[in-house]
Amino acid sequence: MPTGLTASLASIGLMVFAWRYKHLRWVQTHSFTSSLYWTIRSSFFHHPITPDFKIWDEGDPNQYEKWVKERGRTVSIWEFLAPYFAERGYTMYVREDLANPLASRYPASKMIRPSKLAYPYAQCTCTREGDFRVAIISHRVWAARDREGRDVMIKVISGAVPTNELKALQLLQSEPLRSDPRNHVIPVIEFIEFDRQTFVVMPRWSDIADSDFSTVGEVVRYTRIFFERYHSPEHEHDVLMPSLRHPQYYTGYHGPQRRYAFIDLEGAELPTADGAPSPGFEECRRRDIVWLAHALEIHLRCIKHVVPRIDEFLATMSRDQWENLPAATTVLSHFDEICCHLSSEELNIPLKAYRWDRGLFNSFLQRIGLTSIVGHFSYRETPPSYGYEESLFLFRNGFAQTQSHCTLLKAHRTLQHH
Repeated sequence: MPTGLTASLASIGLMVFAWRYKHLRWVQTHSFTSSLYWTIRSSFFHHPITPDFKIWDEGDPNQYEKWVKERGRTVSIWEFLAPYFAERGYTMYVREDLANPLASRYPASKMIRPSKLAYPYAQCTCTREGDFRVAIISHRVWAARDREGRDVMIKVISGAVPTNELKALQLLQSEPLRSDPRNHVIPVIEFIEFDRQTFVVMPRWSDIADSDFSTVGEVVRYTRIFFERYHSPEHEHDVLMPSLRHPQYYTGYHGPQRRYAFIDLEGAELPTADGAPSPGFEECRRRDIVWLAHALEIHLRCIKHVVPRIDEFLATMSRDQWENLPAATTVLSHFDEICCHLSSEELNIPLKAYRWDRGLFNSFLQRIGLTSIVGHFSYRETPPSYGYEESLFLFRNGFAQTQSHCTLLKAHRTLQHH
């Protein structure tokens, strides 16, 4: 074949290929062969995922039909990525009903024996795979199981433009902050990148909102973990975590021991380019102090019979004191001051009540800016439970995932040791 004709045919072939695959876009992954495969696969699926973090936006849930359609789109992104996460060692949970984007999800691989689990993974009391059911409403989170049969959560946290959540997690997972005993952010197993989107893999831990304590000492240790958060390494670097609410922290168990961790950094405030605190730092700090008191009073008021100054302590952190709220160091030192005198015998005193609630009227007063400590106590009729009939995992922006009875998440370190 003449050289000129060969060159012409080659040019025509290249033109046809370029036209046929004009929308082909290189997908960057961890290796060249993987990138090549996912570039071709993505082209056949019309690139369901791009480097733009906005692809995860689903709109307003109040516009239900449109929102459900968008949920179907984000679910399809996760399921499109399932082979990639499998390649990285994680088998994603599968939907119970493939026609329903809101359907519960179940493990698709075999579980590990609890005795083989070690920190940061959690032991569990589940005996059936069905007990691991997860009804995730959060569109940026998916449950999975690794090659060893350990359960994890995968969350997409950033696109091509790094988010504050990614920056904060990277900072807190770096040394020396990672080893700081005051760092109570949930351990990160690894970061995974796909097409410039960043996913974080975390151990699957349990919700903390319904923690059931039996002694004064358990409440004191639990509370101090939260106060340490405000006297922690991230604050020394002018990194402020999102507003504290019970959806943002998980609990872990290993036998009778518990470990607590913060899991949501979406609203983290980071220093400005010149190193100064962000403009919203002070506002968030005050809001956090108020929410801290609101979240912890449920249990703290139950130790008043041993620590009578607890009401006075909580009053200094109320919204009524907005302009005069104490600094983080003051909160921690004040708490230590009123609890340092407690003896071992006092710390082991059983709780008379296991929970204190404001009630609907007091909740209404709080919403309109008024406060009242008039509430009611709930008294235990059965021994304290370390499992949950229905544990609730909540992520920011009101999205929730629910897990049925199985005491997931038991970390093997004590509260005093990281």
